[in-house]
Amino acid sequence: MKITNWRRKIAASLVAAGMIAPASAFAIDIPLGDPSFEAYVVPGRGYAYAADPLGAYRPTSPWVDDLDNVPGYTQDDAASNWLYTAAYAEATTFTKRPAPRTGDQAMHGLFNYSAQETTAVFEAGLTYTFSLWAQNDEDLNETNGVFLYIFDGAVAFSDANSLSGQLHTAINQRGTGMTASESQANWTQISVSHTVAAGAPEIGNPVGVGFFLRKDSAVDDASLTAVVPEPATVVLVGLGGVALLASRRRK
Repeated sequence: MKITNWRRKIAASLVAAGMIAPASAFAIDIPLGDPSFEAYVVPGRGYAYAADPLGAYRPTSPWVDDLDNVPGYTQDDAASNWLYTAAYAEATTFTKRPAPRTGDQAMHGLFNYSAQETTAVFEAGLTYTFSLWAQNDEDLNETNGVFLYIFDGAVAFSDANSLSGQLHTAINQRGTGMTASESQANWTQISVSHTVAAGAPEIGNPVGVGFFLRKDSAVDDASLTAVVPEPATVVLVGLGGVALLASRRRK
């Protein structure tokens, strides 16, 4: 313990003196399945529920309705969030939906969960960030907001079991009279993060991400990143110049 404290004091002194270069970090993009909700082609009516009774939505898309039978919900039953097209968003008479941010489709809320387990696994020391773009309906006649989650894919998905969860309500609304292009530029990016501690039980298990959509909110363009920290480089400054003492890099 005394040695550890001594090292920390020395490190703090070196940072204060400008002898340690601050650690930098870089982000790794982790692929998500069907990130823009385009894999399943919505039929001509302009919308489709994520728990398609004919089973067409899955396995076409890896987003699972109410994954693992979240308490109070049933996986892949008739109640689910739903997909809609750009044409449907503009044709809705009283409650215009947000124009899909990219592509032709987006997902709208119906007070349900959608989640997926990725092929990536948790690694110690990394910070994982799950992001979505969100926008509220033109007519806020229901509750709005989006919950985001990061969870251990080896554990049943639920609010209580999530490694990190966050409700977002500061979301732009499609304004009355907005054109499709104006709505496309009106999306708000929201995110949730989780840092894996050394020895954490999720290490080596699949990274899971999910969301819960309230009825007046839509989402599009999901992404997942992991930030890999770069260790600090210790530099000693002497009368004869600058010497590099140590630089340990991630392997």
